[in-house]
Amino acid sequence: MGRLGDLLELLETAPVGVRTLTGSLWRWTHYERARRAVEELTRREGGSVTQMHMIVGSGPRPDERDEHLRLWLVLPDRWRIESSDRLDLKDGDDRWTGGLRQITSMEHDDSRIDQTELGMLVEPGSHLLGGLRFGTPIEDSIDGRPCWKSDASTNAGPRHRRIPLGVRLGGIDHTFWFDAETGIVIRHVGLIDGEPCSIAALTDVVINQPIPDETFRFVPPPDAVVERQVDGIVRMAEARGVDLTDVDRSDLDAVRAAFENMGRPHHPPAEARLEKQRSKHVPVDRPPADEGAARTAIEYAYAQYLDTDETGEVLVNVQGGRGLATYLQQAGQRIPGSPKGEAKLIVDDVKFLRPDEAVVWFSLEIDGNRLGFVNGREGRAVMVSGKWMIEHATIVDLVGMAGVEVPPPSP
Repeated sequence: MGRLGDLLELLETAPVGVRTLTGSLWRWTHYERARRAVEELTRREGGSVTQMHMIVGSGPRPDERDEHLRLWLVLPDRWRIESSDRLDLKDGDDRWTGGLRQITSMEHDDSRIDQTELGMLVEPGSHLLGGLRFGTPIEDSIDGRPCWKSDASTNAGPRHRRIPLGVRLGGIDHTFWFDAETGIVIRHVGLIDGEPCSIAALTDVVINQPIPDETFRFVPPPDAVVERQVDGIVRMAEARGVDLTDVDRSDLDAVRAAFENMGRPHHPPAEARLEKQRSKHVPVDRPPADEGAARTAIEYAYAQYLDTDETGEVLVNVQGGRGLATYLQQAGQRIPGSPKGEAKLIVDDVKFLRPDEAVVWFSLEIDGNRLGFVNGREGRAVMVSGKWMIEHATIVDLVGMAGVEVPPPSP
C-alpha cells in the first residue's frame, strides 16, 4: 500500500483506540495572510485579478488571533473546552456554551465532537479526506510522540468544498503532523508563499487516562448569567413576533418549530423544505457565464461578511453596507450564550435566478458549531458594480432574528 496509503487509512479510521484525551490547544491566525490565501484560492476558481480587488474588502481588524485552550475529552459525548474567556462543556445529553458572563445551557443536546472546533483535529478523516491532496508522509516526532508528517494542498476535491475548507484551515499549502498511533492531528500549519497563515498545536497530550467526573460538572463562573437555550430562542421568537400562544415554551423542539414555521402549519422537514424552497425559485434569465467563479465569489462574500472599509462603518461585502456593522455587533451580543468565537456564515447552496442575482441558503457557525435557528436559512446575493455582495435585506433579516431592528437605508 505504501506510506501514503497507510496514512490515508489511518486518517479514515481516526481516532484509533482513543477513549479519553487531555491536553492544551494553541490556535494562531495571521489575518492578512489568511485573507491572501482565500484570494488565491478564489483566483484558482477562475476569478480575475480585477475581480479579486472588488471581491476582497479591506478594513480594520487585529493583525493576529492567539488563543490558548485546555481540553478534556471522553468519547463520544463528554468534553470540556475552555479558555480565559469562554467555555464549551458537554456531559452526555447536557451542554453549556458561551462566554464567562453569559452561558447557554442545553438539555438533550445531540451534538458530536466532530461538530466542534476539535473535530478537524480528533476526527481528521471526515473533514480532510476528499478536500486535500496529501504528499508522501515522513516519520517525525513532536514532544516525543511519533508522528507522520505530510504536506498537503487544497487543489483536490469538489470545487464547492475548496473555499470553505480553505477558510477553516487557513492557507494554500499545509503541513500536518498526525499522531502515528491514533491519527489525530498533533500540529497543523497553513501556509501561503512559505509564510504561516494559521497554526493549531496540541500539547501536553495524554491519551486513555481516567478523567474525574468532576471535570464535566458545570459550575457557573462568578457573575455569569446562565440561560436555557429554549429561553433564549423564546426571547428571540417573541422579538420576531412569532405566535407562541399554543406552544409549550419549555419544549425546545416545539419552540424551534414555531420559530422556523413563523406561523405556517404543516411545515415540512429540513430536507424537504430546502427542496421545496429551491423549486419555488424559478430562474428568470440565464445564469452567470461562469457559475463556478460566481459561486466562489458569493461564498467569499458570505465568509467575509464582517469586513469593513477603513472607517469601520461600511460592510464592504454587503449591499448598502453603511452602518450595518453596529447592528451586527448588537445582534451578536444577543445570541444565546453570547459566544466569544468568530461567527462565520457558511454557504450551503446557491441557485442563480439571473446573471446578477442568486438565492443563497446559509448557516451561522461559531467555533465549529452551527446555530440551529440559522441553519440552512434563505438569503440573497446580488451583483453590484461587477461585485457579488450579500443582499442588504439578508443582513437585516439576520440581525432581526436577534431582535435588532435596522432602519430603512437613506434614499
